[in-house]
Amino acid sequence: MVSRTLHPRARSANRARIVSLTILGPERPDGVLPAVLARRAVTGPVALISAGWRYDEARDEPLRAALPNEVRNLRLYDRFRHLERDATDVIAPYTRKQDALRKTKERYRLRVHESLSIASALLRENGDLECPWFRQAIRHLQEVDDLFLAEVRGLHDRYETECRPGDHPLVRRQRDEIREQLDGCAALLIAGGHIGVLRNRAFFFDLGPLITDRPIYAWSAGAMLLTERVLLYHDHTAYGPGTAELLDHGFGLLRQTVFLPHARERLDLGDRVHLAVLSRRLAPRQVVGLENGAVFEDGRYSGREGAAFTIANDGSVHAEAP
Repeated sequence: MVSRTLHPRARSANRARIVSLTILGPERPDGVLPAVLARRAVTGPVALISAGWRYDEARDEPLRAALPNEVRNLRLYDRFRHLERDATDVIAPYTRKQDALRKTKERYRLRVHESLSIASALLRENGDLECPWFRQAIRHLQEVDDLFLAEVRGLHDRYETECRPGDHPLVRRQRDEIREQLDGCAALLIAGGHIGVLRNRAFFFDLGPLITDRPIYAWSAGAMLLTERVLLYHDHTAYGPGTAELLDHGFGLLRQTVFLPHARERLDLGDRVHLAVLSRRLAPRQVVGLENGAVFEDGRYSGREGAAFTIANDGSVHAEAP
């Protein structure tokens, strides 16, 4: 069960503090965040990261209306757009880095698609999870994932070392304003949306050291951001089953979990071979599907029955119950 590994307190990325984490599933169609905050007696101002909503980042009126708290939107997406206009000496090399990342991902997709196909074919052929050829195929798949993450980390590190965006006066001003908005907040809310945009903006503004000294409530893509590695997946695209691929590193506050929001819609839960390959590929991390109404707090599941589930190494699905 996920409650054995999803702890309410986890060490931050810089190992300096311990933070309280509450993980929610997607907040639509009916959100549970207001009830969770009330149950946890969160009465002060709350900061909001909604960069994953992109151009709709500031359209937080429904959330404000649902909460009695003052909501301080950190506006990361909007802040980055201003820097695109006013700090081109920082943004131009950032864009080059993103172009390099896209090329790396193109190479990665070719290899990961091939590796996934081999592992799945071997398991479908004989159904033996302990077959040495299948186990070797899984190890190779994990090596492909690890190589990709090492390459993208190198690109990120090179940009930070060579360009030092935090030293740029306009970037420093934005980061200082974010820090000021966070000061005095009783909690930080991290919304869902486009995980790639959310992840890139949060890392650009170096939020890792800033978010670890207050309770965090994260849902959907916001929950994915807090994990060690972020997986993109969709088995029901317009072009057929997609290839599950890693996006990048997350903040790593939860190191033994991979979250899959909207998993019942996006995963083929009837294909046990597919699920076994997915689970074993991501091991020892636990694969957790999140649906509307899922809540993990205090290391326990307290949401709606079946709104969260785990995928075992044999491809079986196990729903969480409060």
